[in-house]
Amino acid sequence: MSSWRPVREIGIQIGDSLVIPDVTVLALGSPGEAMWAKPEHVALVVEVESKGSRRHDRFTKPVLYAEAGIASYWRIERTEAGPVAHVYEQPSGGHYRQHRAINPGESRLIELPYPVQVAPATWVG
Repeated sequence: MSSWRPVREIGIQIGDSLVIPDVTVLALGSPGEAMWAKPEHVALVVEVESKGSRRHDRFTKPVLYAEAGIASYWRIERTEAGPVAHVYEQPSGGHYRQHRAINPGESRLIELPYPVQVAPATWVG
């Protein structure tokens, strides 16, 4: 992970749209104190669904991220059983391909954009 840097709630300017993911993973060397990142500096965006953001996190934001060429998009869905991580990759034509869903109780190694063990049941909050 030495070449990437996770940042909470930094804005991304995509054309005329301004979006703020819950977590953004930036390339090392991208502007450190900037309020807004350029899509070419972003390798991964993560959205954590809430009742108020669900529609945007599922429909609006992924299209913008895919059109901007951001390589990976993760959507964290809150369910009664616990969080589910939906991992998407390979944006094309304004859409992502779903790589996999990781359910509560599962643990998977995901390598997008770098190797990280994803275990939703261990997340709090």
